[in-house]
Amino acid sequence: MSKKGLHPLNEKTVNRLFYTLLILHLTPLFFGKYFLTQDGPSHLYNAFIFKDMILNHHTLYSQYFDINRVPNPNWLITAFYSLAMMVLPAFLAEKIFLVLYFMLLPLSFRFLIRQINPKSSFIVLLIFPLVYNITMYLGFFNFCFSIIFYFYAVGYWLKYQGVFSFKRLLVFLILVTLTYFSHPVSFVILGMTIGIFMLSTLYHEIKAKNDPLKHFLQRILSLIIAILPSLFFFLMFFNQSGSEITFTQRSVTGYIIDQLQNYGLNYLGKANLRICAAFAAILVFFFVYNLVIRIKKKRFYRLDILYLFFVLFSIMTFFSPEEIAGGSVILIRLILYSNIIAIICISVYSYPEKLKKISACIFFAFAIFWLVFRAVHFEKIQNRLATFMNIENRIPEGKTILPFVIHQSNPDSSPLDTIRDIDIIVFLHASNYLSIERKLVCLSDYEASQSYFPLKWKPGKDPSTFFQEYGEMLTDSEFSMYAAKSGAWPDYVLIWDESGRFGERKILIGELEKRYILDKTQGNTWLYRKTVAAF
Repeated sequence: MSKKGLHPLNEKTVNRLFYTLLILHLTPLFFGKYFLTQDGPSHLYNAFIFKDMILNHHTLYSQYFDINRVPNPNWLITAFYSLAMMVLPAFLAEKIFLVLYFMLLPLSFRFLIRQINPKSSFIVLLIFPLVYNITMYLGFFNFCFSIIFYFYAVGYWLKYQGVFSFKRLLVFLILVTLTYFSHPVSFVILGMTIGIFMLSTLYHEIKAKNDPLKHFLQRILSLIIAILPSLFFFLMFFNQSGSEITFTQRSVTGYIIDQLQNYGLNYLGKANLRICAAFAAILVFFFVYNLVIRIKKKRFYRLDILYLFFVLFSIMTFFSPEEIAGGSVILIRLILYSNIIAIICISVYSYPEKLKKISACIFFAFAIFWLVFRAVHFEKIQNRLATFMNIENRIPEGKTILPFVIHQSNPDSSPLDTIRDIDIIVFLHASNYLSIERKLVCLSDYEASQSYFPLKWKPGKDPSTFFQEYGEMLTDSEFSMYAAKSGAWPDYVLIWDESGRFGERKILIGELEKRYILDKTQGNTWLYRKTVAAF
């Protein structure tokens, strides 16, 4: 059979593998009522409050929160959840959002790869190990969804080479704007990526003498029109948030080793690190293979400029800040994009049919293995969440709750390396699910303490200056100062003890018992109820 005859069969096989992985990656979402991530409950809770404040001006939440009317990034998820919860319960709104994310991320990436090189469609299977990425498990849903808009925006630009009709320009403008309102990091990388493509196209049009100046000016104009509204909001955001930048000192050797191990994707301990390193090895193999082919054939492709972009991006990532304008955890977002750009790079070349078939099978098996590894962890977390949620019947509706989490180890129970480990405290905001179910005012709402989310604490109500959400230190003076400032003591204090040693904290328990009584203890959960003496 000829190679031409093999191609349709191979394409059908890739499609089957693709949709099989797409469906399988949805299964962990249905392990329980909610899908617990670190910040995910907080996003849902704030949208719940936002919706309630819009529909009911006399709601209890209006006594504690105001709406932040500045058009900052991070509005996407609040807008989606709020609209969904007008007709659906909160847990279904979360389910629908996550299903959309897990479906659209691979689909949008496939759209992009088809614009770059449809003959390398098997490369699309490499996106699945990145679906349950570390930013998703941290609950950075706005950022995760911004990657989808990044894929569609770049793919749309390539499809029409940046030369748009009015309707197509409007579509591109919407994609760019949605990218910004999801997350500014993706917005910046989108601008960089399109800039690289524009330079590449300009060079080849000059070389081909294909009226390069006219087309270049058309592309520049299209880009300016599409990016200008978001750029205006972007500058407003930085002006409001401030220009404070925090850098972390990094070792060149350590950075290279971490990249080869893909350390930035690891969040389930040392066993997971080996899988991350295997994924990095796959990317390195294809990088080396492409380099050898180009040297051997003495041929370079138009989009090989992406390799230069990858190198420059990796250098930029090394020098990147860890915090900027109030936003933190910048490095792992950039490392995720390093993987994405690397996969895009290796899609430029059209591979031999035999290598495509073997690689497609390997990519499929690897994605399944990584999914199972993570799914086992997710199931354990969901079982613990069910235990955590059992406490809800002990709390009446409309009360205030102050939750703390005491956390001391990695998910695999290995000691926490605070220098290199990504410390994900998955139960940190789980109390927000309780607050939704019981319509509580949760006093650990970190989003309302930040300037770039849709809600903000009313003056005098913000507890973040008095209480640490990790619960490592708690004194009576903090309760007293917050009560004096806000005019009320918290009705309930909820302790989720990850360390298993909360009972040994005699001083902390003593401070609680001055004005609270132990209402319920179950597993890792300690619930304290305010006594009359607290008044």
